Amino acid sequence: MKQRHIKTRAVIAASAAIALSGALFAGTAEAADKIKLIMNWTADSAHLGFAMAQKNGHYAAEGLEVELEEGRGSSVAAQLVATGQAEIGYADAGAALNVASQGAPIRIISTIWKSGQFGVQFLTSSGISEPKDLAGKKIAVAPGTAMVALVPVFLKANGMSEADVEIVSAKQAAALGLLASGGVDAVAETPENTVVPLAAQGLEVGNMYFYNHGVPLVSLSLIAREDKLEANPDLYKRFIAATARGWQDAMKDPEAAVDALLESFPETENTKDALLQGATYSFSSVCPGGSGDAIGVTDAATWDTIYSVMTTAMNLPTSKPVTDYYSLDFVPAEPVTCP
Repeated sequence: MKQRHIKTRAVIAASAAIALSGALFAGTAEAADKIKLIMNWTADSAHLGFAMAQKNGHYAAEGLEVELEEGRGSSVAAQLVATGQAEIGYADAGAALNVASQGAPIRIISTIWKSGQFGVQFLTSSGISEPKDLAGKKIAVAPGTAMVALVPVFLKANGMSEADVEIVSAKQAAALGLLASGGVDAVAETPENTVVPLAAQGLEVGNMYFYNHGVPLVSLSLIAREDKLEANPDLYKRFIAATARGWQDAMKDPEAAVDALLESFPETENTKDALLQGATYSFSSVCPGGSGDAIGVTDAATWDTIYSVMTTAMNLPTSKPVTDYYSLDFVPAEPVTCP
């Protein structure tokens, strides 16, 4: 996914899906509740569920008019929610918790990518195959992304430190060129954003997921301000339920989901084929437990493990219990499950 000027927005109007939802009728419907979601980055397969919730009328059925706005990184999304500039943020959990640990009044209310895609990618011709092979190598990390915080954790979990590698700060688009040309040995990213585009250039790229190498963390999550959650909990419950149904629909019909995303974000630089390839990675993160897994829900026991990793490896302060960082109060009482 190439970084570009952020200007695309998708506005989900309730009236656009009246026929689908069967819940709103012209002349009698009450005004929909408006809500803004600030995304983690520009539109790609990580956002297919939102596009399908729009296209299939799930937001409208819940009486919501949702504005989706592309973002500039997970930390930025978390900060925008913390300052009240968006009702909901879509951000990597590690970045969001880092912002929350510094006093921001935000909380994770649903985990969409329940297992992170984040990891390290490299050309298979480089000889890299496991974490220890990165010693002495150059790793490109995009500024403002969750990778800035996660790479040191990954290194520490595998017996290394930042001093054992050379971190090269490079925007996502530049990092791909550096990897392809040999300017860096590896890139800290998602396979969708590296393996897929470089494969199109005829390059074979390997991948090491962080969660397979000592960093069991959830990834892209929905976050909100605590005071807004207290003031209008039903609004957030409706949004999460509609979003989960959107992801369920996307997994049942990936091609329709990609079409919906392209309709919502026509300026995206991702091709339909690339989005379909990326969908495979995205769906595996939404449903790591396979069919029947609850969409958007990470249980308390898993959160305890995540907290242990973050407090020991990521220097998250232990002054707050993990329950101060997340809530299960807003996910559907009847789980929406993976097909």
